[in-house]
This record gives sequence, structure tokens and C-alpha cells, in this order.
Amino acid sequence: MAANARCAICHTQSPINMRDAKISDSQFAIEPPRIVHCRSNNESLINCLERHCGLASSEAEKLIAFGGVYIDRKRAHADRALVADQSIRVHLEPKRFPVSGIDWRGTIVRECDEFIVIHKPAGVPVHPTLDNRIENLVHQLNVSQGLSLRVTQRLDTDVSGLIVFAKTRAFQAWFNGLLVERRVRKRYRAVVDKRPEPGKYVHYMERSARSPKTVSVENHEDWLPCALTIVRVELIDDVFDLEIDLETGRTHQIRAQLSALGSPIIGDNLYGGAAGTAGIRLFSASVSWQDDDGQVFTFELEPPWDRHSRA
Repeated sequence: MAANARCAICHTQSPINMRDAKISDSQFAIEPPRIVHCRSNNESLINCLERHCGLASSEAEKLIAFGGVYIDRKRAHADRALVADQSIRVHLEPKRFPVSGIDWRGTIVRECDEFIVIHKPAGVPVHPTLDNRIENLVHQLNVSQGLSLRVTQRLDTDVSGLIVFAKTRAFQAWFNGLLVERRVRKRYRAVVDKRPEPGKYVHYMERSARSPKTVSVENHEDWLPCALTIVRVELIDDVFDLEIDLETGRTHQIRAQLSALGSPIIGDNLYGGAAGTAGIRLFSASVSWQDDDGQVFTFELEPPWDRHSRA
């Protein structure tokens, strides 16, 4: 039985509401945001998507390549033969990210045999997301520059600035060791409309895959420590420009901690920040470390609001 659905990456018009389609509970169920769960027969994956989702074979092939189809909880990368009663999950509307038109070569700050430093654009995730393996920093750089990058650190999708990738397995392991030992200095810039006091702040973050993250000054069992230091607070017009040294690297850490301090970042509506016209005002401005021979590597960039203010 096929619902007349359409893959959002293949069609720009609004797809029909699949809840209006006739559905057999024994075959598949639908939950937002437009995810189809179904069971296979002895057939190809493309035929399964044609039968359950009403996709043309070309649409099904594109959706698989995009990373929106899973077989038994593992992402499918190409059409393949299925056996009866395998679990299939189809993300018909993958979340899209603005990767077209970016000069990826121009994002490279420094490249050597072991690592590469990138100026990450805002709005682009670092690595594949649940329903989109194409529109991310790693994939775009690998394809456009002929690289095979390994992730060492992450930035939130909405955050821009410096990020380091490994080009070898050995450097990835070594650099990850530096991060665990807190021997990589990471400095961020943020803009808030309520002044925080300079100093070191320690919170504890609840373990959860959901956002926004919950932090507390009290240590609860199994919560993760989060430490940062606000090293400078400068009043610019009617907002405050902060320099922040990040000691730990939890997801959304700076955003959650500043919100807990009563100083959410401008443009960060997830954590109560004032509305902004240029996205979230958080920027990875500096990263530095020392190698085993004593050589210090330091990379720095100015945030976009600095460049604009000086123009």
C-alpha cells in the first residue's frame, strides 16, 4: 500500500499531509516530523520505499544518498536487497542546511599533513545529522577539497569560528588526548545584553540528548561538570562583548551557563537571549596548543561584529 508522499529534497512544492493517507497499522506508522516506519518484504530497498512511501525510484535513490533512510537502525548508503520483516525508517523531510554557494577552499585557515584549521560558517553542522549526511562541514570539505577529515572537536550548528580537524588517525588520537587533559586553549567571544561578572564559573549539566540543556550550580549524581572563565567584559554601545576561556566542552555549554548567569547570548532564543538580526552572537575566536616538541600553535580570528564595527 502506498501513500502518495514526496521526498522533500526532490520537490520544492509542499508535500501532502501523510496523515490523510490510508494506513495499515500492521505495515507502518507515522510520527512527526514526517517519519515513516515500515517493515520490508523480500525486495530491494528502493522498491520498499516505492511501496510504502509512494516515492518514484529516482526520489527514493536521492533520499537514500542524502542519508534519510535507515535499515534496522543503521543508515543506508545505497540501494540493497532486503529480507522479510526488516525495520525501515524513512525521513521524508530531512532538515536542510545552507551549504550551497560557500567557498569551501576559502574556509581553510591553516592546513598541514596532520591537521586542518577551518573557519566554520554559521548554520552548518560539523558532522552528519540524523537525517542529512550531505550538508555538513566534514562532507562538504571532503568532497570539495579531496580530504578525509576526522572530527576532534565540535561547534554548535549556529555557531561560527575556528575548529580543528585531524587528517590522520594518529593526530586525532593525540589531539583528543590534549582535549581530555584540557591542554587545548579555546577562547570564545559572545555578546550579551546583561553584564556578567568576570571570573571562573562551574556548573553541572544534566545528561540528556535533548535541548535546551539543564545546568545547576549544585552537583547532582551523574551530572557533567562545566567550567568556563569570563576573562573580559567590554561595554560596546548598549551590549557587552565577552571573552570566554572554555575549559570543558559540553554541548551548548557556553550558551547554557551564560543563560544560568542571567546573561543569555543575543540571538540565542533557545536559552532566552534577546532577538538578534545576525544569528547567535557566539564565535570560536582562538584555539592554541603545544606539541610534544614544545612548538606552540595558535590560531585567531575576529568575530564578524568586530569586522563590521571597524568597517
